[in-house]
Amino acid sequence: MQKMFFSLSALLLTAVLVAGCTSDKTEESDAQKNEPSNTPTEQQQPASEDKAEEESQETPASNEATKDNTDTDTSAKTEQEVNYVQKGEDKTEKATESKSVDQGYKMHQLPGFTLSQEEPGKDMLVSDENSEVFMRIETVDASQSSYDDAKTSMQDHMNAVGTTVALSSEELAAFKAAKNVEGYVVDFDTEKVVGVVFEKDGLITKLTIHDNDELDLTDAMLKMASTISKK
Repeated sequence: MQKMFFSLSALLLTAVLVAGCTSDKTEESDAQKNEPSNTPTEQQQPASEDKAEEESQETPASNEATKDNTDTDTSAKTEQEVNYVQKGEDKTEKATESKSVDQGYKMHQLPGFTLSQEEPGKDMLVSDENSEVFMRIETVDASQSSYDDAKTSMQDHMNAVGTTVALSSEELAAFKAAKNVEGYVVDFDTEKVVGVVFEKDGLITKLTIHDNDELDLTDAMLKMASTISKK
């Protein structure tokens, strides 16, 4: 009887031990399933971040290149080479775009000149070297006046100055883009007055130039005037 009791006890102990081992293995397996796995996506994440950072670093350089191109284009638009003759010598200089404060035009202005308002509707482009050498500029929209009226006004003014001589087509060659153009000159001993009227770009413009033999800037001023256009 005792031997049978001992055998039953041994069998129960064995069953408990087996059940315990099975439970431990099950818990270990569950724990492995629940642990976060080191997937390829997580391993590749730093590489994606590095790529994004590289692209971010490249962006300023690209923006800088775009800005440089824009600046170059703008500079090209606001500067223009002007060829003119002074005292028989051919000259070429860069002219910078200037805008009238009061009138509706812009033009390319050579260095050595200052553009300012003389009075409403009249500007003065004056030589920095001699204030007695200048070009008066008056513009009006073609829809508000006529070329013939402006020409008559200019002729009357020039006839009041002195005996006029018409400028040749060669002397007015700078205005080849103008729809209409006419000019006159009154010569004195060492000075002269030039009057020009032209129609271009929807503007009718009258010019009155005062020049002398010492500076001889008439051609330079006419070349600048030929660049006048609407703002």
